Amino acid sequence: MNEPTVTVIIPTYREEAHIERTLAAIGDQTYPKVVEVLVVDGGSDDRTRELAASGGARVLDNPLRIQAAALNVGIADAAGEVIVRVDGHCTIEDDYVERCVDALSRTGASMVGGAMTPVPATGWPGAIGLAMASPVGAGPARFHGGGEPGWVDTVYLGAYRTRDAVAVGGYATDVGVNEDSEFAVRMGALGGVWLDPSIRSSYVPRQSLRAVTKQFWRYGQSRAATVRRHPASFAPRQLAGPLLVLGLCSPWRRQVLAAYVALVAAETVRQTVSAGRDGLLVAPVLPAMHLSWGVGFLTGLTGLLGRR
Repeated sequence: MNEPTVTVIIPTYREEAHIERTLAAIGDQTYPKVVEVLVVDGGSDDRTRELAASGGARVLDNPLRIQAAALNVGIADAAGEVIVRVDGHCTIEDDYVERCVDALSRTGASMVGGAMTPVPATGWPGAIGLAMASPVGAGPARFHGGGEPGWVDTVYLGAYRTRDAVAVGGYATDVGVNEDSEFAVRMGALGGVWLDPSIRSSYVPRQSLRAVTKQFWRYGQSRAATVRRHPASFAPRQLAGPLLVLGLCSPWRRQVLAAYVALVAAETVRQTVSAGRDGLLVAPVLPAMHLSWGVGFLTGLTGLLGRR
């Protein structure tokens, strides 16, 4: 079996609380040809850079302080034939890199990855993780909930050949926080995007209702920027949030509200039965996600990207 060399790229900003665990997981990989770990930092004022260096990573600067720019810095500096992208607040399984390389070789895809899996938590982080993994919460996109292996429009994090990333021009720095999905659109046109649920990792969800509201508002605006650039990338599932917002502003708002409350109530009951008391907190998390994403998408689509 051909074993290409691998560079792991981690964009960071203030990841002091998580970076040691992230680097330790990378150090435990079963794949023998991880030749370097690049931590590309956007000027953290905590101990992120110090801890990254002591953990064996090479620390690079990201003067633009946005994630897409950090990834481009890493791609330009990468020595490996394959790039495995990892976030500073996630932990990858021991065979993560090995499975990424195998999936790239086996499928011929230009990009491969797995699904988002929240770390077990309680309180708001636990409820946010439950909502993110639910089809009612973040939608039926397969990278949120996993499922069978197959071709998809995007994956969580992602791994790809360095030459392919260079060929498509790297990550776009002007689509907000939707750089992964926009990059996947162009990588998909090159050779397809493959989801393999055996590529496993876990991430730390947002810690508060306010934080997840801001997160999804940014997601909505940024997704709109990608749709404006790549209209064919728009998926029908992305209509849910905008239609909810428009429905609540329409003459049929009472009927829309009643139907939506019933949906949220049913999902809250389901989550409470399976997860216990934290499932009750799903009730406010779902509208925070849906409404903020919907408003963000509508304002972004109409050319108001960046305005609140």
